[in-house]
Amino acid sequence: MRRKVRAAAALAVVVAGCLLSRPVYFLEVRALPGGQLLLRVPLPPTRRFELRYTHSWDKTPVWEVFTVDGQGGLVLLEEDYLWMGAGLDFQPAADFDFSGGRVRVRRNRTIGELRLAVGTVAGHRLALGEVEVPLSRFAPPGSRVLFTAQRLPWIASLFGPGP
Repeated sequence: MRRKVRAAAALAVVVAGCLLSRPVYFLEVRALPGGQLLLRVPLPPTRRFELRYTHSWDKTPVWEVFTVDGQGGLVLLEEDYLWMGAGLDFQPAADFDFSGGRVRVRRNRTIGELRLAVGTVAGHRLALGEVEVPLSRFAPPGSRVLFTAQRLPWIASLFGPGP
Protein backbone atom coordinates (compact mmCIF):
# COMPACT_ATOMS: atom_id res chain seq x y z
CA MET A 1 0.00 0.00 0.00
CA ARG A 2 2.79 2.43 0.92
CA ARG A 3 4.50 1.72 -2.35
CA LYS A 4 1.36 2.70 -4.30
CA VAL A 5 1.01 5.93 -2.33
CA ARG A 6 4.66 6.80 -2.96
CA ALA A 7 4.32 5.98 -6.66
CA ALA A 8 1.19 8.12 -6.92
CA ALA A 9 2.88 11.01 -5.10
CA ALA A 10 5.95 10.74 -7.33
CA LEU A 11 3.75 10.70 -10.44
CA ALA A 12 1.84 13.77 -9.18
CA VAL A 13 5.12 15.64 -8.63
CA VAL A 14 6.37 14.75 -12.12
CA VAL A 15 3.08 15.80 -13.76
CA ALA A 16 2.97 19.07 -11.76
CA GLY A 17 6.59 19.78 -12.67
CA CYS A 18 5.89 19.21 -16.36
CA LEU A 19 2.82 21.47 -16.29
CA LEU A 20 4.51 24.25 -14.35
CA SER A 21 7.60 24.23 -16.55
CA ARG A 22 5.64 24.12 -19.84
CA PRO A 23 6.72 27.17 -21.87
CA VAL A 24 4.06 29.72 -22.81
CA TYR A 25 4.23 33.21 -24.27
CA PHE A 26 3.98 36.20 -21.95
CA LEU A 27 3.46 39.82 -22.84
CA GLU A 28 5.85 42.07 -20.97
CA VAL A 29 5.66 45.82 -20.58
CA ARG A 30 8.81 47.61 -19.43
CA ALA A 31 9.54 51.22 -18.55
CA LEU A 32 11.77 53.24 -20.86
CA PRO A 33 14.44 54.13 -20.17
CA GLY A 34 15.73 51.60 -17.68
CA GLY A 35 13.74 48.50 -18.56
CA GLN A 36 11.94 48.05 -15.22
CA LEU A 37 9.33 45.29 -15.59
CA LEU A 38 5.90 46.91 -15.15
CA LEU A 39 3.64 44.07 -16.29
CA ARG A 40 3.96 40.41 -17.25
CA VAL A 41 0.85 38.50 -18.31
CA PRO A 42 0.47 35.12 -19.99
CA LEU A 43 -0.99 35.34 -23.46
CA PRO A 44 -3.92 33.13 -24.49
CA PRO A 45 -3.19 30.14 -26.77
CA THR A 46 -4.00 32.35 -29.79
CA ARG A 47 -1.23 34.73 -28.59
CA ARG A 48 -3.55 37.62 -29.48
CA PHE A 49 -3.96 40.85 -27.57
CA GLU A 50 -5.29 44.31 -28.35
CA LEU A 51 -4.23 47.84 -27.65
CA ARG A 52 -7.33 50.03 -27.42
CA TYR A 53 -7.33 53.80 -27.19
CA THR A 54 -9.13 56.99 -28.12
CA HIS A 55 -7.82 58.89 -31.14
CA SER A 56 -6.45 62.13 -29.68
CA TRP A 57 -7.80 64.40 -32.44
CA ASP A 58 -11.02 62.73 -33.59
CA LYS A 59 -11.91 61.34 -30.12
CA THR A 60 -12.99 58.04 -31.72
CA PRO A 61 -12.07 54.51 -30.62
CA VAL A 62 -9.11 52.70 -32.20
CA TRP A 63 -8.29 49.01 -31.74
CA GLU A 64 -4.98 47.52 -32.75
CA VAL A 65 -4.83 43.72 -32.82
CA PHE A 66 -1.49 41.99 -32.28
CA THR A 67 -0.17 38.45 -32.09
CA VAL A 68 3.22 36.84 -31.47
CA ASP A 69 5.07 34.99 -34.22
CA GLY A 70 7.05 31.77 -33.77
CA GLN A 71 10.24 33.70 -32.99
CA GLY A 72 8.58 35.75 -30.24
CA GLY A 73 8.19 38.95 -32.26
CA LEU A 74 5.07 41.10 -32.13
CA VAL A 75 2.94 41.19 -35.29
CA LEU A 76 0.36 43.89 -35.99
CA LEU A 77 -2.55 41.97 -37.48
CA GLU A 78 -5.07 44.75 -37.95
CA GLU A 79 -6.18 48.23 -37.02
CA ASP A 80 -9.86 48.96 -36.53
CA TYR A 81 -11.37 52.46 -36.35
CA LEU A 82 -14.39 54.54 -37.36
CA TRP A 83 -12.75 56.38 -40.26
CA MET A 84 -9.41 57.41 -41.72
CA GLY A 85 -8.60 60.17 -39.22
CA ALA A 86 -5.59 62.42 -38.80
CA GLY A 87 -2.40 60.49 -38.12
CA LEU A 88 -3.83 57.04 -38.86
CA ASP A 89 -1.48 55.24 -41.19
CA PHE A 90 -2.64 54.65 -44.77
CA GLN A 91 -1.14 51.78 -46.74
CA PRO A 92 -2.47 51.48 -50.32
CA ALA A 93 -1.42 47.81 -50.47
CA ALA A 94 -3.23 46.91 -47.23
CA ASP A 95 -6.41 44.84 -47.12
CA PHE A 96 -9.26 47.22 -46.23
CA ASP A 97 -12.70 46.23 -44.97
CA PHE A 98 -15.30 49.01 -44.75
CA SER A 99 -18.20 46.88 -43.49
CA GLY A 100 -20.22 47.61 -40.37
CA GLY A 101 -19.56 51.34 -40.37
CA ARG A 102 -15.90 50.86 -39.45
CA VAL A 103 -12.56 50.76 -41.22
CA ARG A 104 -10.57 47.58 -40.65
CA VAL A 105 -7.05 47.51 -42.07
CA ARG A 106 -5.55 44.04 -42.12
CA ARG A 107 -1.75 44.28 -41.90
CA ASN A 108 0.06 41.14 -40.79
CA ARG A 109 3.16 43.31 -40.28
CA THR A 110 5.98 42.05 -38.07
CA ILE A 111 7.18 44.82 -35.77
CA GLY A 112 9.18 42.75 -33.25
CA GLU A 113 8.55 45.07 -30.31
CA LEU A 114 6.33 48.07 -29.67
CA ARG A 115 7.54 51.33 -28.17
CA LEU A 116 4.73 53.56 -26.97
CA ALA A 117 4.27 56.85 -25.19
CA VAL A 118 1.32 56.38 -22.83
CA GLY A 119 -1.17 58.99 -24.00
CA THR A 120 -2.54 61.79 -21.88
CA VAL A 121 -5.78 61.82 -23.92
CA ALA A 122 -5.78 58.36 -25.52
CA GLY A 123 -6.54 56.33 -22.39
CA HIS A 124 -4.53 53.37 -23.69
CA ARG A 125 -5.85 49.99 -22.54
CA LEU A 126 -4.39 46.52 -22.94
CA ALA A 127 -7.09 43.98 -23.80
CA LEU A 128 -6.59 40.25 -23.28
CA GLY A 129 -9.87 38.56 -24.15
CA GLU A 130 -12.57 40.16 -22.01
CA VAL A 131 -10.10 41.77 -19.59
CA GLU A 132 -9.03 45.38 -20.18
CA VAL A 133 -6.20 46.91 -18.17
CA PRO A 134 -5.57 50.68 -18.41
CA LEU A 135 -1.87 51.32 -19.07
CA SER A 136 -2.09 54.23 -16.63
CA ARG A 137 -2.48 51.62 -13.86
CA PHE A 138 1.26 50.90 -14.09
CA ALA A 139 2.70 53.67 -16.33
CA PRO A 140 1.69 57.32 -15.89
CA PRO A 141 0.48 59.26 -18.95
CA GLY A 142 3.44 60.77 -20.78
CA SER A 143 5.80 57.94 -19.83
CA ARG A 144 7.35 55.62 -22.40
CA VAL A 145 6.97 51.83 -22.38
CA LEU A 146 8.20 48.85 -24.37
CA PHE A 147 5.97 45.86 -25.25
CA THR A 148 7.74 42.55 -25.94
CA ALA A 149 6.82 38.87 -25.89
CA GLN A 150 8.82 36.30 -23.96
CA ARG A 151 8.55 32.52 -23.96
CA LEU A 152 8.87 31.43 -20.34
CA PRO A 153 7.80 28.51 -18.14
CA TRP A 154 4.14 28.78 -17.11
CA ILE A 155 5.19 29.10 -13.46
CA ALA A 156 6.50 32.60 -14.32
CA SER A 157 2.87 33.76 -14.29
CA LEU A 158 2.94 33.35 -10.51
CA PHE A 159 5.79 35.86 -10.20
CA GLY A 160 6.32 39.38 -11.42
CA PRO A 161 3.86 42.22 -11.86
CA GLY A 162 0.43 41.28 -13.15
CA PRO A 163 -2.67 43.31 -13.90
